[in-house]
Amino acid sequence: MRNVYLFPIFSTTVWGVSIVGAKILSEIGLKAIEIVYFRFLIASLFFVPVLLFSKGKVLPKRREWLYIIGLAITGVSVNNLVFYLGLERTDASIAAMIVSINPLMTMIFAVLILREHMSRLKWLSVLLGIAGVSLLVGWNVSFGRLIGNLLILLAASIWGLSFSFSKMLSNQGFSPVIVTAWSVVIGTLFLSPFNLHSFSKFLTLNPVFWGWILFIAIVASVISYILHYKAIEVLGAGTVAPSTNIIPFSGAVTAALLLGERITLLAVIGFILVLLGVILVQVEARNSSAGASPAVLLVD
Repeated sequence: MRNVYLFPIFSTTVWGVSIVGAKILSEIGLKAIEIVYFRFLIASLFFVPVLLFSKGKVLPKRREWLYIIGLAITGVSVNNLVFYLGLERTDASIAAMIVSINPLMTMIFAVLILREHMSRLKWLSVLLGIAGVSLLVGWNVSFGRLIGNLLILLAASIWGLSFSFSKMLSNQGFSPVIVTAWSVVIGTLFLSPFNLHSFSKFLTLNPVFWGWILFIAIVASVISYILHYKAIEVLGAGTVAPSTNIIPFSGAVTAALLLGERITLLAVIGFILVLLGVILVQVEARNSSAGASPAVLLVD
């Protein structure tokens, strides 16, 4: 299966492009909470059959439901809502680069919650990440853009917290696909009461909306994740993990082509520092038994 090497390249490229798609949706008049809801409502239509017909462990026990709910809140509904609120206020290219700090935030929460060892290499990665994000956030930008960048950073932090819930579920015997399916379905239910009034808007939007929302919901949130999980299953998490560094590149290039965004030198330097920190984390994970990633959550 040589083609499996293309799976993570495809998935991470799509995730970067989907950030630009969400930015376009916000510019045509959709609110952040509507983008999140429509995206995961459509994705749920594909994940419900996964839950109904999958073999292996599917139905959580009482304590495991708490992990599912925690994951649905932090990894789907709240995280993505905060991300899209930030995206309304900042450039898609900058958002894509700030998101690259996700592995560092995951590592920090794994140390705080899962009691993983904090090595010198991890400390160095954190320092590089702090320096890089400080440049990416850009303290000399307008107040509105600063708030947007900080919201993106907050979303990345919430994603890091959600990893701890997915790790707990993985330890209970759930596959990454089942973990993601439950988080999407439950997260959509949490968002439903706040979006009932939006269905009339949903039915009257133009082809630009339909094209991007279907791309984000089906290609980015279903197909890409299944392919990514298959790549992890065949190649191993250590081999696939570096492909996530494609996300900021594909996001920035797509933003330049479709939105005409320009990237400053400071932003490039900031991203390089974050990237170095992420590489250090990935190297350490690859050399330890903690290198297997239990799930890749829907953050893009």
